[in-house]
Amino acid sequence: MKTIHSILLASALAGFSAAEAASLGLTVKPERDTILKGGPRDTIIQIELKAPDSKVKRKTPLNLSLVLDRSGSMAGAKLEKAKQAASVAVDQLSSEDIFSLVIYDNEASVLIPPRKVEDKEQLKRQIATIETGGSTALYAGVEKGAAQLRKYLDSAKVNRVILLSDGLANVGPSSPGDLSKLGQELRKEGLSVSTVGLGDDYNEDLMTALAESAQANYYYVKDAEKLPEIFVEELGTVQSIAARNVSLKISLPDGVKPRGVLGEDELTFQGQSITIPLAEFSSSQARRFLISCEAPTGDDDEIALARVELTYDDAEGRPVSENQTAQVRQSEDKVAVEKSIQAEVVSQTAITRNRLAKEEAVRLADAGRPKEAAQVLISQASANAALPAIAQSQLLLDEDAELKQKAEELENSGNLSKGSRKAIQYQNYQDKKQKR
Repeated sequence: MKTIHSILLASALAGFSAAEAASLGLTVKPERDTILKGGPRDTIIQIELKAPDSKVKRKTPLNLSLVLDRSGSMAGAKLEKAKQAASVAVDQLSSEDIFSLVIYDNEASVLIPPRKVEDKEQLKRQIATIETGGSTALYAGVEKGAAQLRKYLDSAKVNRVILLSDGLANVGPSSPGDLSKLGQELRKEGLSVSTVGLGDDYNEDLMTALAESAQANYYYVKDAEKLPEIFVEELGTVQSIAARNVSLKISLPDGVKPRGVLGEDELTFQGQSITIPLAEFSSSQARRFLISCEAPTGDDDEIALARVELTYDDAEGRPVSENQTAQVRQSEDKVAVEKSIQAEVVSQTAITRNRLAKEEAVRLADAGRPKEAAQVLISQASANAALPAIAQSQLLLDEDAELKQKAEELENSGNLSKGSRKAIQYQNYQDKKQKR
């Protein structure tokens, strides 16, 4: 079975992009088609957006700044693979793309100022000259990379920083809050930052905070050998934009009580509605939101739960809008209610609850409470086992096995290893962004 990485790698190398289709797919689906009259009113509405696969060989122009860590910890194979990955990135660019490269250790400096990619061999020769230095001024590196993008900032291009680091930020601002704020500020300018954490010694909380606030991608690369593949995957994604300025508005009728967006604490309802800005969508990208609400009481056979409005600009810059509604029937027939279950929605809800359980377990483990952390994971696995058989997807079964394995690690060793913590955080990020 092909992995997501191998599929994306093959697509990127083939030069595919997402200009083929003029719309995003929108699917709105409650967890049950029928609810029990007089029974529980809490329900989940799944809203899914998906960009189609593309077979048109056209790329979105790119304004790219690579920001590479050359601190002392990068010495040896790590730096050599980072330079190889940067050269692979250059090979993926066209003469219409803008490229720059920033290196950082104690401070950040521009090795290659922004320019059109007209002489790839010269760029690769400059990349080959990079040598290791001292500490890790990560924040300054991102700022310097963003400054290069501003020189050719163009709303028709994808303006992206790709940050690579293998260590802890120890010069300048270095907290997840600092980097999250920076990511938000850059996003407002139309810039985004994808982050690549290499090895087991970088701060994954910081790297995820920056990528998420900038609405970009985060990668955990345990083995430096994988770096070139990761860079190809990232470029294949950013060069295949299917939609921009994506916005999702969810409105609940009077009488329907909003509970929130499951697993998305930063998204909150304002009264009866919520608007979710989503920036760009690339080819094959999907995003899923689980709206938790309480249906109103009453005798109506049909109950409207939500109206969903999607707006965006397609690959040609044309405005597109689509509306859908979510509704359920009421019945006194318990068998009909049970048969109306939507297995995919129940399974995805469980996977989201798995993510929340893992986040809580990490928090408890960090606080020196490993037994409680293990119990959170075991309890979630038990809750999954109680789900209807129809909702037991292979992914959910695999996750249950992982929950139990991490619980055992916590019980036996009293903590999570660096690698386990990073693997959990990376998987959680992938789950939240629907990348697996």
